[in-house]
Amino acid sequence: VGWLVSSYCSALGVISTVGSQISLFSMTVLSITRFYRISQRLSIPGPVNKKSCVMVAFIVAFIVGLSIVIAVIPLMPSFEETFNNALYLPDINFLRGFVTKNSFKQTLISYYGRIRLEVSSLSWNSIKLLISEMFTERYGGVSHQVLGFYGNDPVCLFKFFVSADDQQIAYSWSLLGTNFICFGIISICYIAVFGITSTTSSSLSQGATGDLVRNRNMRLQRKISIIILTDLLCWIPFITISFLHTIGKIDASPWYALLSILVLPINSVI
Repeated sequence: VGWLVSSYCSALGVISTVGSQISLFSMTVLSITRFYRISQRLSIPGPVNKKSCVMVAFIVAFIVGLSIVIAVIPLMPSFEETFNNALYLPDINFLRGFVTKNSFKQTLISYYGRIRLEVSSLSWNSIKLLISEMFTERYGGVSHQVLGFYGNDPVCLFKFFVSADDQQIAYSWSLLGTNFICFGIISICYIAVFGITSTTSSSLSQGATGDLVRNRNMRLQRKISIIILTDLLCWIPFITISFLHTIGKIDASPWYALLSILVLPINSVI
């Protein structure tokens, strides 16, 4: 329990999310760049000058910044109503484990009465205030810890598996949709590169130069095939499982650690 509400769990979730998104966004930009260079000059390298260096630095900074923003939004106090899942109150014996809003509502109604609670919106701030009034400093007060977005699973990773009534469904599926679009861009770019290199190879005459270019294109085509295949094997099953979990057809929660740690990183490494 202590691990799930700790800052270490949140830090691990942020680091893993930032690394995953940087990898995917970088692959997307590199795919577009490779397609552009090959379609324009039939070669990947381009001229290196001050303008191109500034452009690369800007793109890298944008990718890193966007990835960090995606990762830290669930930790921002402004969005606690969306991303806080429960409170952990270790000092209160009758509120064991993680206490959700619904559980708090029944406890607070019993103590304060229904009339006062109707005035309150039962936001997390109002719940903390009402609980603190129940256990004043005269009786030792009460401490609490928040079960946040990254504490939904002991591996402390981004919450992709959400149910239809989960308040975080919009955020999780927004990122899944973004990643799927990136996967589509990567696949389209590399399929186009594959077609261009195949056309180039078939148009070359026999000879040492032609054989060298053909061998280079064949190696490039093998790499492209591996990239597209790993994209397909990683993201399509993962998104499909996430969708089936959301609509309630399967409970994929027990598979989350396995899929997140072993399946998704394969695409990034290759």
